[in-house]
Amino acid sequence: MSSQIRIGPKGVWRIGALRELFTQPLYRTLKSSSGFPGELLFDKPSVHIDGLMSNERNAAFVLPVDFAQNSSGMILYPGVGVSSSGYSNAARLYLRKHLPVIKTLAVGNVSTTDVALSRIVLGEKYDSEPAIIPVVGSIDEMLAKADCALVAGDSVLSIQTEHPFIDIVDEWSDITELPFVHAVCIARTDIFSKELSTQLFSSQDTGKKSLESIANELAAETSLSADLLQNYLSHFSYGFDELSKASLEEFFQMAFYYGMLPDIPEINIAQ
Repeated sequence: MSSQIRIGPKGVWRIGALRELFTQPLYRTLKSSSGFPGELLFDKPSVHIDGLMSNERNAAFVLPVDFAQNSSGMILYPGVGVSSSGYSNAARLYLRKHLPVIKTLAVGNVSTTDVALSRIVLGEKYDSEPAIIPVVGSIDEMLAKADCALVAGDSVLSIQTEHPFIDIVDEWSDITELPFVHAVCIARTDIFSKELSTQLFSSQDTGKKSLESIANELAAETSLSADLLQNYLSHFSYGFDELSKASLEEFFQMAFYYGMLPDIPEINIAQ
């Protein structure tokens, strides 16, 4: 199978994209470019991975655990991804009160990656391995059923509560002295395209230099202010380097240790 294969109508590339706001600088310019020979398909990582396997995607942006659970025959696009360090507002653990031991963790509409990161942080920093309780509702409703509540992604931006919280990326950075990788771009090894790799890297480069204009566009599409969105996006780094790889390796090892992954995947990056 040719490494330059294109899939989709009229031979265009089909790229799986995520809806999370922090990923938008990766491909906002692709979405608005009339000259890009491809289309963005927004959906969940699991749908994109199925699309890769069934020849309906050339590349897909996915979260770390989704990659880890489906890494066989997959390769990472070089230099493309999203990470953050320190206090990033990417994910929070809200606490019912300051407790000596956290025994239960309420989770709602969050990713397995966020849950795994929370389990690692609670185990490493708080000597806690809480039972996970699925709860759909407000922070107060979640905390009525558990000691802490996990909120991640776009939802963090609209939370209004006085409950104390832990920024779990900040805790990860404190534990590992590494950034946390939130998303990577992958393809099947047999259909990786250097031409598409160049396009994706260029789009990312343009996006990270255009956070103000992207924030303005997103503000027009959401109920959030442009200032809030620009501040939020500024906490993320766009790219994938040696520190990113080291972080993924550390995360996968620790997720395996805490029983969140069945094995430790190999990370192969295209050259």
